[in-house]
Amino acid sequence: MAAVVAVVNYNGKILIGKKRSDSPKVLAGQWHIPGETVEGNETDEEALKRGMIEEAGLEVQVGKYLGKTITPTSHSEARWYECFSATDKVMKGSELEGLDWVDKNDILDRVGYRAKSLWPKEIIDYFSDI
Repeated sequence: MAAVVAVVNYNGKILIGKKRSDSPKVLAGQWHIPGETVEGNETDEEALKRGMIEEAGLEVQVGKYLGKTITPTSHSEARWYECFSATDKVMKGSELEGLDWVDKNDILDRVGYRAKSLWPKEIIDYFSDI
């Protein structure tokens, strides 16, 4: 089962979410870049759009593909995309304790080590190239 991750941009800021502390998932209690599992015959774009509405109440435009990685628990592929929002108004979904917009150059300091350890090199480079 594949997953997609949305690097959502709005006016130079990136959306991060804090996974609920009581979540059974590996990133419980951690700030991370939000993502979603691709369901059925969904395209990556459809899954990204649905996922951001569910996770953040946010409509996004999907931009370029950034890279991929393999998830540690399910060993499935996670594909990363640059996305864009026309607003910074968000509403957290049931899997999150919080949402925040962070300056792109502060992402590496704000996201937890566990989350960053799962990122492909292209994503580290994306946030290092400022």
